[in-house]
Amino acid sequence: MSESPPPDHPSKDDPNRVDPGDLRKASRDSPEWWSAHWRRTAAVLAILVLLVGTHIPRLELGPPHDGPDKILHFFAFAVIAVLLRISDLGRTAMRTGLIAISLAVLDEITQELPGLNRSFDPMDLVADVAGTITALTWCAALAPTRRGSPGHRLRQIRRLAGLRLLLSSPMNWVHVATGGVLGAMLVGVFLGVAGRNPIIGPITMVVVGAITGFVAAAVLVVEAGCRHSIRRLDRERRCLSCLRSTPPGGECERCDGRYLPAPAGAGVTDRGMLLKTSISVFVLSLLIVVVYFGAMSGLAGAGSPGLQRMVTWYDGLSTSMSMALDATVLGISSALIVGSSRRRSAIAGEQEGILCLACGHDLQGTPHGADGGRCPECGTDFTMEPARTMAGTAAQGENAD
Repeated sequence: MSESPPPDHPSKDDPNRVDPGDLRKASRDSPEWWSAHWRRTAAVLAILVLLVGTHIPRLELGPPHDGPDKILHFFAFAVIAVLLRISDLGRTAMRTGLIAISLAVLDEITQELPGLNRSFDPMDLVADVAGTITALTWCAALAPTRRGSPGHRLRQIRRLAGLRLLLSSPMNWVHVATGGVLGAMLVGVFLGVAGRNPIIGPITMVVVGAITGFVAAAVLVVEAGCRHSIRRLDRERRCLSCLRSTPPGGECERCDGRYLPAPAGAGVTDRGMLLKTSISVFVLSLLIVVVYFGAMSGLAGAGSPGLQRMVTWYDGLSTSMSMALDATVLGISSALIVGSSRRRSAIAGEQEGILCLACGHDLQGTPHGADGGRCPECGTDFTMEPARTMAGTAAQGENAD
């Protein structure tokens, strides 16, 4: 006698199932297989480029007082951690962190090889670990939440399916890289010219601007590509698991997944979350500056010797190392704020059909059809989904793969 599947793993015939299926069973000719292949290839290439770049004999990145090496270490390992995390090489955050930190240790130890004229620098290792932790914190903050209504869960799964479809084409990888390089050129030159100051050298300013421009431009290209891929999913009715086109019924003939259209209703908007995150990061930056200069002047640290010793230690670091630590503090703090905001949005999404997610109006007693209706207060469409928690699977909650 066969047992029924547990509630968090609905059967394929369950009409309320939003789980895309096992993504690791995609056949070789499916877009999902190619997406995983190119993500894995990008991670391996990034590691090889890092090892080659850090083992160039007698490499000098600017004069001693203007060397951006710690910032480059931070950025390089942040990129590697992200690529490992979205590939099948690092299926979990713990595994990704172990691989990245092991790579950092190996990279620093092998620089002691004779003939390279390079040495082991513990601050490089600190910057590597800081970049890895910051990247993994952001990956966790942007991962699908384990709370939310079925419609909220479906929106997240469709968004990840669009991202996987985007990364299944090598040309799209070229577009992302090209956009990032153009952003690095524009912002790097701008900050190198407009940001000249007597404290931070021009080379460091150019590198900081280039990293900022690369990340911003790459994120914009990925976001635009995801929107296009989601429209392509709907136009071609692609399976949310293997990303192949499906017959009119929506059930995939090659795997246990299926196509699911976007749920009705507006969902929880991200604009408020982005505004709160931006304000919080700005206030945190100002607070760090005020505490630093207050401790240096003896005002805030007069009664706190520990704080004064910390500020003195920080002031003795190189410019690039202190900037890497600044990026770590701000990056982890903003990621925690984003993760908390997304979780609150998911919890609010569990009230879909009970409260209007746009204005908060009580929808009980509001006339509606079988699938939903329209909020009488703001006119936003809503669905009549049951307010219940959707427990995510390990494949969705821990990895985009």
